[in-house]
Amino acid sequence: MSETGKQHSAGFWQKNNMFLFAAVLVIALAGVLLYKLVWADEPIPVMKKLDNFTLQNMNGETFQFADTAGKVRLVSFIFTNCPDICPATTLLMAQLQEDLKKEGLFGKDVVFVTIAFDPERDTPEALQKYAQAFGADTSGWYFVRGEQDEIKQVTNMFGVYVQKNDKGLYDHSAYTFLVDGENNLRKLHGMASSLDLEQLTKDIKQLVNE
Repeated sequence: MSETGKQHSAGFWQKNNMFLFAAVLVIALAGVLLYKLVWADEPIPVMKKLDNFTLQNMNGETFQFADTAGKVRLVSFIFTNCPDICPATTLLMAQLQEDLKKEGLFGKDVVFVTIAFDPERDTPEALQKYAQAFGADTSGWYFVRGEQDEIKQVTNMFGVYVQKNDKGLYDHSAYTFLVDGENNLRKLHGMASSLDLEQLTKDIKQLVNE
């Protein structure tokens, strides 16, 4: 083949390679767009902005909700003498704790905050026993309490109903609350048998990856 023919051949293949590269790039971009339109998860909307609050941890020290900022928070409300829904929920959260640990998320990207609302019986010592009974890893799971006026301020902010009944127990809202790293309340999940761990895990990961 002449030198001119070789040059024409090289130019032909160079142009075709460029077209091929461009076509592959277009297909890849189209695939990404299609994924986002069809398969990607819908953004979890912001329900409301939460204020910081101060309570007491199970060591009797000050706990500030702001200290957990930057991490996804799963917030639950319980009382340690609860005979049913609270321990059932805490047991599921303990399972979720282990699942998140396996993926390296617990403590680093996700923390749990369990707020006890019976100031008379939910003492620091009672919270310590409760946490230990469920195998809670307190490096990333905070059990906190407060006096009645402090707790009322927090329950009002989250929209949690709490009322002591004639049996000395509490009737209360059956929700857990998913809060993002910027103190935005993003989603309500159930408690006990109404708590879907699969969906909750999916939502947590989505917020972590935002």
